[in-house]
Amino acid sequence: MVNQLLLWTLAVPLVGAAISALLPDLTGRKAATVFSLLTLMLAVLLGLDQKRGMWLELDWAWVPAFGLRLHLGVDGISYPLVVLTALLTMLCCGYSIWHTPRPGRGNVLGALLLLIEAGIIGTFLAQDLVLFFIAFEVVLLPMAAVIAVWGGEQRRRAALKFALYTLAGSVLLLVGVISVVVLTGSGDMVNPPPLSHNAQLWIFALFAVAFAVKSPLWPLHTWLPDAHTEAPTVGSVILAGVLLKMGTYGLIRVGLGVTPDAFAEAAPILGVLAVAAIIVGSLVCLAQTELKRLIAYSSVGHMGFVLLGIATGTKVGLQAALIGNIAHGVLTGLLFFLAG
Repeated sequence: MVNQLLLWTLAVPLVGAAISALLPDLTGRKAATVFSLLTLMLAVLLGLDQKRGMWLELDWAWVPAFGLRLHLGVDGISYPLVVLTALLTMLCCGYSIWHTPRPGRGNVLGALLLLIEAGIIGTFLAQDLVLFFIAFEVVLLPMAAVIAVWGGEQRRRAALKFALYTLAGSVLLLVGVISVVVLTGSGDMVNPPPLSHNAQLWIFALFAVAFAVKSPLWPLHTWLPDAHTEAPTVGSVILAGVLLKMGTYGLIRVGLGVTPDAFAEAAPILGVLAVAAIIVGSLVCLAQTELKRLIAYSSVGHMGFVLLGIATGTKVGLQAALIGNIAHGVLTGLLFFLAG
């Protein structure tokens, strides 16, 4: 019964999104805030039974004919990110009660925020590659819609750029997921079946580029400044606070977990690119005159430090990356609230 908390943590924002979208504007915004608060409470409860390995795990047959399973789990890597996602979404929904950007329709905006929340939390809880991919992609269209409808003057251009970059990464991720499932007959991420060395190399290359786009890692970061500049405040908070973490989390959970040998070989390259991101992001910050673009480029540098920790492949490095993820999510989210 306790393990079903995982399912409830996903179900509540999905139900909330449907209800909020059907209610009048102000009532829908308030309803979205209530559902986001309930999700935060459920997310916190996921950490009550901390132990070695998976703290909570739910594994149900989903499509038995294809070996697909509804496999959810939470551990020390995913739990802080789940709570961070729920916290920032709740703050964004609460903010939307006070201020909704043009053209209004705050109930729809709240519904989209809850849908994005469900996709991000699903990504962090998924322990099956196919389920991980589905949750990973649920975020794309709602986030693009938030930018395109409620963003600034160049919102449609920024939304299209975001969608194209993310879609390109999604295609690579899909090919990688299908390859693993076809070669091994399983998408299990808790105890991944072994892959040959050559298979690991090219599959990791697919995963690495897909997650590098989302992180974003230099030189695949060019969609981020435009998206942040044109997105409404709540969109920027979610984008910087938790959406970027999907890429770094994927590198740890999927890249390191499913293709460990290839990860070890590619780690020096990842480290060099991470250092480049730190330097480029920091230097470009100095030339910015617009606050949101400055914060966006600072995110490139900050996430470079996170990726550098991941590139070490060590326990200390991964712990540092996780702490960096949380610190960036909280601080950058609050900075975008201040930037307005």
